[in-house]
Amino acid sequence: MQKIRVLGVSGSPRKGRNTETLLNVALDAALNLGAEARAVSLPDYKILSCDGCNTCVKEKRCPLDEKDDMGKIKSELVWADGIIFAAPSYFGSVPGLMKDLMDRSRPLKMCGHMLSGKVASVLALSGLRYGGAEQVAEALVRFALMHGMIVVGGCGDPLTSSYFGISSMQSDSGWRRINEDAIALENAKSVGRRVFEVASALKRL
Repeated sequence: MQKIRVLGVSGSPRKGRNTETLLNVALDAALNLGAEARAVSLPDYKILSCDGCNTCVKEKRCPLDEKDDMGKIKSELVWADGIIFAAPSYFGSVPGLMKDLMDRSRPLKMCGHMLSGKVASVLALSGLRYGGAEQVAEALVRFALMHGMIVVGGCGDPLTSSYFGISSMQSDSGWRRINEDAIALENAKSVGRRVFEVASALKRL
């Protein structure tokens, strides 16, 4: 049987920092179960903003794909059986980089729902404890649902775990790195495992 392919998408403009830390924990959990996993860090790519030309509706293509790297990212999204979207809160919403990807992914929907049926989950974080990480998670979930993806949450301890990996850098004792938030890291592992498990179950159907 072909390996389950899990893709992580980091929507933070800051490479190698907290968002990627959380995402790598989730991907490692999927890898440990036998997945083929890889990551896309959006700062590595040139992604132009959608200008609303509606060519994707009329002609099933995006003219901007000839001018930037969005075609490469679309190929990665199509490759995956499961996708974990990770982003920090920028003033209560996703960063511009992630929003550009979301907007520019529209041709995938217009060309026959190319992401439908894929398993999706999300990771989100914020600086402040109430800095909007939950709103980021909700935005990413709505995005996945618009593509017809199957959204899953982690299944950790129901008394202590959240369904997504959500973290903040603010703690009771001061500021911390995300790798010091033991609960968020455990939740991220649970997300990675769940994406793998559900994608595996779907492959067997």
